[in-house]
Amino acid sequence: MATTVGFIGVGNMGNPMAGNVLKGGFPFTVFDKSPKAMENLVQAGARAGKSAQDVVDSSEVVLTCLPASPDVEALYLEPGGLIERARPNTILIDLSSVLPSTPRKLEPAAKKRGVHFLEAPVSGGTAGAKAATLAIMVGGDPQILDRARPVLKCIGPNIFSVGPVGAGNTVKAINNMMACVNSLAMMEGLTLGVKAGLDPMVIYEVVKASSGGSKALERIPTAIVPRKFEPGFKVFLMNKDLDTFNTIAKELHVPVSFSNVAQRYQQAALAAGLGDMDTSVVATLIEKLAAVEFPKKG
Repeated sequence: MATTVGFIGVGNMGNPMAGNVLKGGFPFTVFDKSPKAMENLVQAGARAGKSAQDVVDSSEVVLTCLPASPDVEALYLEPGGLIERARPNTILIDLSSVLPSTPRKLEPAAKKRGVHFLEAPVSGGTAGAKAATLAIMVGGDPQILDRARPVLKCIGPNIFSVGPVGAGNTVKAINNMMACVNSLAMMEGLTLGVKAGLDPMVIYEVVKASSGGSKALERIPTAIVPRKFEPGFKVFLMNKDLDTFNTIAKELHVPVSFSNVAQRYQQAALAAGLGDMDTSVVATLIEKLAAVEFPKKG
């Protein structure tokens, strides 16, 4: 009999991930506080759960995708929460990007109940979630990961066992800090180039073929030049992940500089009311500071 799977939290990232798990052919139950968020999944064949508890009651593997640590800890740890409600041997997998201290609270509580817990933050944004190409950073027991692997492979082929719980979200924070710093360096360089009279698409082609190239460059033709800042990865989420990175750095007494500069840019975007826009929108703030206006076409 196929493994029964549940998914709680089908928002911007969770919805396409849940859709790909559903395509994997598992008996599938979903729940979100917003019924509208579940509509497309129900139409595709998922069962709409009446509550988070309904999902865990009917599932052997439960995936969760929530905004931040307080949401995750409430869902798992409050009376009647997932850990208290789950049957022994259930596998609970949190896909959220949270403080490493959160999964470290959840795992021992789950073990006491005979329930398994994995943290599995993902990288690749909404495009990767839709294409099922996400990288998945799993913290927890590798043997439990092996059992859950057929489900996780539905959302991404690159599944990494990175260590005990807490390690997954540490790696995720490192990745997002580096991605953000790369993007901001690209935006500053691009702004200088445009003010010097260069075509932004010429800069893109040259740097792409040179040593300064990175994935951040793809934001030039897809977002910055066409001025398309609809959210793939929102500013407020990047700010949260930079908070996580800086918190870990303080705890470990690691001196960091670039992450602090990156977070100041995100906070400036938040102050400008751009928190729900894609992180690429920070380019517009750099343009204003430089008193330059980007051409809409390269």
